[in-house]
Amino acid sequence: MLFQKEDNHFLSVYLLLLLIHRKIFHDLYLYFANNCPFIWSYIYYKTDKPYSETWLGRAIKWFRRKITKRMMREVLRLNPDYIICSHFLPAEILNDYKAENDFKTPVSVVVTDFSLYWVYVNTVLEHYFVNCTEVKALLVARGVKDERVHITGCPVFPEFTREYSGEETQLLRRKYGFRDGMPIFLVMMGGNGVGKMKHLCKILLERFPEYGVIALAGDNPKKVQALKTVERKYPGRLLTVAFTNEVAQYLAMSDIVVTKPGGISTSECIAMKKAMVIINPIPGQEERNVDYLIERGIITKAYDEDSLKYREVLSSFDRMKFVADQLENISQPRAGYDILDIALKG
Repeated sequence: MLFQKEDNHFLSVYLLLLLIHRKIFHDLYLYFANNCPFIWSYIYYKTDKPYSETWLGRAIKWFRRKITKRMMREVLRLNPDYIICSHFLPAEILNDYKAENDFKTPVSVVVTDFSLYWVYVNTVLEHYFVNCTEVKALLVARGVKDERVHITGCPVFPEFTREYSGEETQLLRRKYGFRDGMPIFLVMMGGNGVGKMKHLCKILLERFPEYGVIALAGDNPKKVQALKTVERKYPGRLLTVAFTNEVAQYLAMSDIVVTKPGGISTSECIAMKKAMVIINPIPGQEERNVDYLIERGIITKAYDEDSLKYREVLSSFDRMKFVADQLENISQPRAGYDILDIALKG
């Protein structure tokens, strides 16, 4: 057990704080994203600044330390040679601990998005790994030393970095029941219920009868069941996929990806040079991701599911292929290897 006997009387308080943290950072976020994104937008932009030296700022820091006390005990017990964070919270905690204690273990953070939120600005950390020059410029402007920020791209699993041959792609399509030569949409909207996936797939199937659709439904059973009912009406054109570790294969089979603009999902598409149509960005970080990707001319944006009824939103197939070719300019499929090289060299 990580809790010692003398800490037992704090256990119930700790669990309560952990529950509050989940409600704020996960459940409340999903509720706003699904039902009232304008409120989340206000919260996001209002809080995109350093914690103030007020009672509220000090309360946030106190709360953050309390709920991660167990994490720090485990870090000290393990005594690692290097720590790489892919989430802002452990990076914040470790930054504060390094600033106040003699903690020599190097700590780095990977910023997975294409813009910057203040929680990632931790000036004591050894390295920052970012997607683009804009994020580096923002970090430097906010007090991080230039030499500590490295433009590596967002790391993706190795299966997203290899080339799939035409023969491999054709065999995969046949395996899942798609006819030869059929262009395919891949729909990735996450498993947390954000967006109307059933409605979206029906629009694509009806508006583009020459296309097939692969729908990645994640770990949402209701979403899977709803899509299965649509699948029966479109034999050979719709494939519903529950939670899977084979996303790279489905990306390889697809021609155009309809997705939300999360940092990791878009980085996977970029690594595999897949044209994207972005839909339903959540206000805040996802909107900023969209701005960056549109400025680079590598995505098309649909305001909502219904706007995909219009062919000009998707543009011509030739145009989407052109966009896929342009992805070569910003694709960084070896980001994970580059990050490890920098970390190992110190």
